[in-house]
Amino acid sequence: MDLTPIRRSRALALVLAARILSLLCIGLTSVGVVVQVYGQSRSSTQVAAVSLVLGTGLLAGLLVGGILADRQNRKRLIMVGSCWAVVTFAALSFNAASDHPQLWVIYLLGGLFGLTEGVAETAMTAVVPSLVSEELLPATGALITVTTTIGAIAGPVLGGLLIAGPGLATTFAVAAAGTAVTMLCLAGLGPMPPEGADEEQPGPLDALREGFAFVRGSRIVGAVLVVDLCAALFATPAALFPQLAEQRFGGGPELVGILTTAPMVGATLASVTSGWTGRLGSPGRVLFAAVAAFGLACMAFGLSPLLGFGLFFLALGGMADTISEILRRTLLMQHTPDRLQGRVGSLWLAQAMTAPALGGVLAGLGASFLGPATTVAVGGAVCVVGAGLVALFYPELWRLDAQLKTSDGASAAEAGAAG
Repeated sequence: MDLTPIRRSRALALVLAARILSLLCIGLTSVGVVVQVYGQSRSSTQVAAVSLVLGTGLLAGLLVGGILADRQNRKRLIMVGSCWAVVTFAALSFNAASDHPQLWVIYLLGGLFGLTEGVAETAMTAVVPSLVSEELLPATGALITVTTTIGAIAGPVLGGLLIAGPGLATTFAVAAAGTAVTMLCLAGLGPMPPEGADEEQPGPLDALREGFAFVRGSRIVGAVLVVDLCAALFATPAALFPQLAEQRFGGGPELVGILTTAPMVGATLASVTSGWTGRLGSPGRVLFAAVAAFGLACMAFGLSPLLGFGLFFLALGGMADTISEILRRTLLMQHTPDRLQGRVGSLWLAQAMTAPALGGVLAGLGASFLGPATTVAVGGAVCVVGAGLVALFYPELWRLDAQLKTSDGASAAEAGAAG
């Protein structure tokens, strides 16, 4: 990994430290909530309902946060979100420790936490590009992706260990204490207002429309979001892991865990060797190649008759998807003006949350007609074709030269606002 950004920017180092600790605490809590809800209700439907409440609050928070992050002090938004997270995790700890823990408390806290977390995550995404110089944005994008990978792996693992040991109440209390530390990391940073914060701002709906207009007007940003959509909608093997584990590989729940871990192994390897992504001359072409490689890996996994081959191709898919995420994040930061970072970031995060869920539904429908293995293979093929079509219709991204300074972000913003 290229660690130059955190060596040169103390503010970025503190933000990344706060982010990784925050993601670890969220991982602890997510496992704890699932275990507690299922333990009390013995119902997977209740578990899904809690996830739906959290997801709904998160989606609303992302959209609201996109608007707020482009007109308010971004540090304040992050701190407010972190403060509420401390309150939420502490309340979950008290609820779990009580003689009669209540499910409605988890539902209420989950919905409110999703809302505030969406606002804080959008502000965090928006503030990062202002903390480093332009030439360090690719390496910075890789570091942010690393924090996401570490949080996704380590948080649930630590949560499981704490739940099996001290118990649920302690798990939630540790999450509350860890989140309080994130606030200390950020407390020493100065205000982080967006560009134009002192100017007259449009209404919320007009501000949201301006964000959509920018995405439509910017050929680079629009292409990044569309190619991301191709992978998220069509190449979604994880939704079929339980069925594949049972019907194709003859395993049970333990095999589902192994299948889920395989992409994370590839993602970790890609993250810790990601320094080369900051030295690319043609990042757009590498992005298309990474998305196509992800689709090809899904195809190979779906066609694999043996578990060992399947795990290998899942790991390759995890590597390709991580490289793709690094490049997508970097290109969005580079080609979005500071005054629009919040709204564009919120649209990307909202898409990243909803598209895989919709892709899972499509995969489930496809499996009922074609079978799970064929559905995964076909989805991977569609992803590859989709990446090719995006490259055809968005040649600007294909021809993008990272060494050339471009005014794409500013010109597209003006074109989008005019439209």
